[in-house]
Amino acid sequence: MKQFFILVFFSLLTTYAFAMELKVTALSQDGDLERSFVLTTSLPARVVLDCQSFIQGLYLGGDHLVLLDPEECQGLQERVYTSLINAESHCIEVDDELRSDASCH
Repeated sequence: MKQFFILVFFSLLTTYAFAMELKVTALSQDGDLERSFVLTTSLPARVVLDCQSFIQGLYLGGDHLVLLDPEECQGLQERVYTSLINAESHCIEVDDELRSDASCH
């Protein structure tokens, strides 16, 4: 039982440490992939929004992946694109899942 509580504690700590907000300033196609995009953010790691692969999601470099269903992934890509077309940055708040996203003000 003690091990269970320790595991839960470290799991919550890891999730909390992973929470972040991304400010997207540019979007470009990821190679030849039609529905995979590299996002330019303040993170030093390469951030990819992959709506084409079998496992779709927001890859935040290293082992960090936020899984998205196909509709959610496509919607995020469209909202980011719309913000950038309107000359606005796009803010995405994530932890173990997509929390929110909208044009930055």
